[in-house]
Amino acid sequence: MRSRIDGNLANNAIRWRKIKAAYREAASAYQEEQLEFLVLKGFTHCPDFVAQPCHRAQYDIDLLFPHENLKQAREITLHLGYEPLNGFDKFPIDHLPTMIRKTGWEWRGDYFDTETPVSLELHFRLWDPRTEGFNPAGIDEFWERRQSRELDGLRFVSLQSEDAVGYASLHMIRHLLRGGLRPSHVYELAWLLDRKTGDDAFWNVWFNLHDESLRRIEAICFGLAHSWFDCGLPAAATEAIERLPSEIRRWLEGYAESPLIGLFRPNKDDLWLHWHLLNSPASRVAMLRRRLLPGRLPGPVDAVHLRPDEITWRIHVRRRWRYLVYILARSVHHLRAIPSTAWSAARWFGGGIGFGRPFWRFFLAAGFFDFGLFVFFLLYNVYLLRLGFRENFLGLIAGVLTAGSVAGTIPAAIVLERFGIRKTLLGAFALIACLSALRAWIVFPSALLVFAFAAGLVTSVWAVAISPAVAGLTNERNRSTGFSLVFSSGIAIGVFGGFVGGHLPGWLQRLQFAASATASYRDSLLLSCGIVLLALLPLSRTSFAPVPKSGRRIHRPSPLLVRFLIAMAVWNLGTGAFNPFFNVFFVRLHFPMEQIGSLFSVSQLIQAGAVLLAPFALRKFGLTRGISGMELATALAMVCLASAKGPGWAAGAYIAYMAAQYMSEPGMYTLLMDRVSPAERNSASALTFLVVCAAQAIAAAGAGALLDRFGYAPVLIAAAFICVIAAILFRALLSGEKRDLPVDA
Repeated sequence: MRSRIDGNLANNAIRWRKIKAAYREAASAYQEEQLEFLVLKGFTHCPDFVAQPCHRAQYDIDLLFPHENLKQAREITLHLGYEPLNGFDKFPIDHLPTMIRKTGWEWRGDYFDTETPVSLELHFRLWDPRTEGFNPAGIDEFWERRQSRELDGLRFVSLQSEDAVGYASLHMIRHLLRGGLRPSHVYELAWLLDRKTGDDAFWNVWFNLHDESLRRIEAICFGLAHSWFDCGLPAAATEAIERLPSEIRRWLEGYAESPLIGLFRPNKDDLWLHWHLLNSPASRVAMLRRRLLPGRLPGPVDAVHLRPDEITWRIHVRRRWRYLVYILARSVHHLRAIPSTAWSAARWFGGGIGFGRPFWRFFLAAGFFDFGLFVFFLLYNVYLLRLGFRENFLGLIAGVLTAGSVAGTIPAAIVLERFGIRKTLLGAFALIACLSALRAWIVFPSALLVFAFAAGLVTSVWAVAISPAVAGLTNERNRSTGFSLVFSSGIAIGVFGGFVGGHLPGWLQRLQFAASATASYRDSLLLSCGIVLLALLPLSRTSFAPVPKSGRRIHRPSPLLVRFLIAMAVWNLGTGAFNPFFNVFFVRLHFPMEQIGSLFSVSQLIQAGAVLLAPFALRKFGLTRGISGMELATALAMVCLASAKGPGWAAGAYIAYMAAQYMSEPGMYTLLMDRVSPAERNSASALTFLVVCAAQAIAAAGAGALLDRFGYAPVLIAAAFICVIAAILFRALLSGEKRDLPVDA
C-alpha cells in the first residue's frame, strides 16, 4: 500500500508540471488578447485547502471569464488545439462544454496516469440559480475582489482567500444537491477550517464580506466537514451552524453521513436538504422532477480523446457497449435508490405524526403497487388503441374490469377476515402482476375480456383492504391524516408514474430494446408489472393488527350506510363516465404520449397538494359540506373539459377536474370509517367498494358506447350533471349527523 501511495504521489508531481505548462500556454494566449480571467479551484486551493499542489488530484483547469469575453476566449482555446467535448452541452453547468485535446489517450484505470490530458473549462458564472432554485447574494462581488498570486513559480489571478471559502462551499453544495459529492471536496474544506481555527482576523473579514444567505450555505458545508473529519471549528463557523434554520440543523444531525453511505448504498437524502433551501412550490417540484426523473441521457463515457479517424470499428463497438453498460448501471442505481428514498421521505416528513414502523412499511408497499399500476393504467388504453380497438371496446374492457371488482368484493372481505390483511395482500399483489402481464401479452378480444374480469376480481382485495389496513395502523387522533397521507402519496407517486409511463415507450425505442412502437408499449406494460411485484418486499415485513371477527360476514347496512352508498353510487356514475377514457381523450386531441404522461404527472402533483389540504378544508367546513363542495368543483371542471377549444384549455381543465375529484376521497372514507364500529369496517368497506365498482362498470360500458357514437362533449356534460346530483345527495342525506364534526388536521 505504501509503495502504491508513493507511486501515486510521484505521478501526481509529474501531472502538476503538466498542469503548469498547460496553464502557462493558455494564459499567455488569453493575455496576448488582453482578456481578463481568474483561476477557480484546483491549484489555487494551495496552501489554504491543501499543503502542496502536487498532493491534490487535478484533471482540468477552471477559468472564469466575464460573459462578454467568453466567446473570444473560446475561439482562442480552439486555436490552441482544444475541442469541445460533445454530449454535455445540455447539462445544467456553469461553464461551456469541457475543452479537450484529441491526443489519442484512453482510460486505463489509473487515476494518476501521467499521460492523462489536461482539459480546460471556461466558466461564465459562479452559480446557477435557475437549476439550483436559490441564489445566495453577493456572489458577483467575488470578481471585484480578485487578487494576483504566485505558487511554485506560477503567476495567476484567483479569488480572495475569504471568497475562495465561499466558492468552495458553493461547489461543494452543488455536488451535494446533485448527488455527486466526493470526500475530497469535504476534506479540503475540513483542512482549511482546522488550520484557521484561531485566525480571528480571517473570519472577521469573511463575516463582513459575505451576505447571510451565502453564510448559510457555507455553514452547511462547515457542518458536513466537521461531521465527516472531526476538524476544528472557528467560533464564526460554529455560530453560523447554530444560526441555521431548525430543519437544516435537523438534516445535518440525521443525514450528514448520507452522501458517504451513498457511495455504497444509493440514497437521495440530500433531497430533503434541498427542499428546505427552496422557498416556492414550483422550485421544489422542479427539483424533485430533475433528481427523481432524470430527463437526459448521460454524455459519452469512452474514447473521447480519440480523433474520428482513430476510431476503428472495434473501438466503436466497445464504446457503444460501454455506454450501454453505463446506462444500465445508472438505471439500476436510480431503481435501487427508490426504496430508500421513499423510506427517507416517510421518515423526514412523517416526524411527529405518531405513526409506527408498520404504517411506513405499508406506505412503502402501497407506493410500489401504485407506481406500477399508474404506468400500466396510463399506457394500457393507448396500447389497445394502437392495436385497432375503439372506445366502445375500451369501455367494455373497463366495464368488465370493474364488474370483476364487484364480483370480488364480498369474497375479498371474507378472505380478509379468514387470512388477515398481510397474507391476503401478498397473494393479491402477486396475482395482479401476473394477470396484468397476461393482459399485455395476449390480445385476442375474448382473452382480453376474461383477463380483465380476473384482474378486477383480484384488485378488489386491495380496494377492500386499504381502509381497514390504514384504520388499524392509525388511531383516532391521526386517522384522517393517515388516510390523507396514503391517498396523497398514491397520487404523488402518480407524478412519477405519469412521467415514466409517458416516456418509457420512447426510451425503450431509443435504446433499441423494442422492435416497434407497439412493442415498446407492450414491453413498458410488462415492466410495470415487475414494479408491482416489488411491493411484496416491504409488505412481507409489515405487521397488521388482527382483523376483528364479526358475528356475520356482511352486516346488514345501517340507514346511515345506505344513504352513504346511494350518494357514492351517483358520484361514481358521473366520474366513471370519463376516468377510463382520459388518455384516449387526449390522443384524440393529438397529444403525443410524452405530453399525456407529463400532463398526468402534473395533475397527480396538484392532486397530492389538494388531498393534503383536505383535512384543513374538512376541519373548517365539516365532512358533508366539504365533500359536497369538492364534488361541485369537479362538475364544473368537467364542463370546462367538454368546452375545451385547445390543448392548453383542455390540460388546465383536466388538472382541475382531477384535483377536485380526489380531494374529496379522504373525507368520504374518514366519514365511513368514523361512523361504523371496528368490527363492521371490513363489511362497510366491502359494500362501499361493491357499490363504487358497480356504478363505475355501468358508467364505463355505457359511456364507451356513447363516446363512440356522439363524441366526448355531450358525454362530459351529462357526467357533470350527474356529479351535481351527487353533491346534492351528500349534503341532503348525510348532513346533520351528530358526528359530522370537524376532523383533525
